[in-house]
Amino acid sequence: MIEAWYDEEANEPVVIETAAELDPVLDDIAAVGGPTLVNLHVDGEYPWLEVGLNDNRGTLRYVGDDAPEGAFSRNTEAPFPLPETGEVIYYYMRNERPYPNDAEIPAEVVRRAAHEFVASGGSRPSGVSWTEQAGS
Repeated sequence: MIEAWYDEEANEPVVIETAAELDPVLDDIAAVGGPTLVNLHVDGEYPWLEVGLNDNRGTLRYVGDDAPEGAFSRNTEAPFPLPETGEVIYYYMRNERPYPNDAEIPAEVVRRAAHEFVASGGSRPSGVSWTEQAGS
């Protein structure tokens, strides 16, 4: 079971048991109209995937046994230009989350990766290039 957290007014997560139940969640965050995140947690905890959407682009951050410090999506093909602010920032329930400058990838790749995460029960999506986050 995957729990989706993204609505700051909700007391409970959206429970996702099938890939088809993921689309309405992704559509909700895409409809916000800015760089918005949803956290997908396996059984409410670990591993988890942070999924961001912003128009035609998005971001991913995965944390699991094979990336305990986390791993960010990385655009190795055609990086998107940086926003006017000069940095890639997405928002999780109005809280800023900085991402590496090359973390934005096409939105359709983000959606496929989220579906793979749900279908696999929490494995790191394979169709994405990743940058491992350094330990603290």
